[in-house]
Amino acid sequence: MIEQKLFLLPIIGLIIGAFTNYLAIKMLFHPREPILGIQGLLPKRRQMLAEKIGDAATRILPDSVRKLENIPILGPTIISEFKKTVEAQVNNLSLKELEDIIMHVMHKELNFVIWIGGAIGFLIGLLQIMIVIY
Repeated sequence: MIEQKLFLLPIIGLIIGAFTNYLAIKMLFHPREPILGIQGLLPKRRQMLAEKIGDAATRILPDSVRKLENIPILGPTIISEFKKTVEAQVNNLSLKELEDIIMHVMHKELNFVIWIGGAIGFLIGLLQIMIVIY
């Protein structure tokens, strides 16, 4: 009877592993407003995220647009304004819109993270069985 119950360990490990990774992903976005000093990572670091997206946007500009940077005085100003505009656009998104965009772009990857947590939990459960039996 006890040995049969041991086989629940990998299943419980799978559930706990998948759930904790799911919870970690949700905590990237929630809570949106601080609760007892706790706030989701993205709402808390929104300004920094916007700056990094602005930097990344200027790095992936097509060469034809990057050439504008070579125009004396005006060129760097154009690129700088573009960066500021991208930052402002990200900052003007509601937190729900930002979450929706990130989830849309990263949906497969985030699901993979959830299931890999479950797989690791399952393997740990199998390891626990081997430790108890042997």
